[in-house]
Amino acid sequence: MRRFDWRKFKKKGLKKILSKDEKMLEENVQELKVEKGGNIKELSKEILPDE
Repeated sequence: MRRFDWRKFKKKGLKKILSKDEKMLEENVQELKVEKGGNIKELSKEILPDE
């Protein structure tokens, strides 16, 4: 009898969530590019947190 591998299940779910977030972020970046006129430095200041 086989056992269910919870580690793989959790890892797959995490990857799925991360890829979904990345897709949403890409869409937002495209929208912001159009609004700001394509200046990448200004976009990065808005999107990325200050370090």
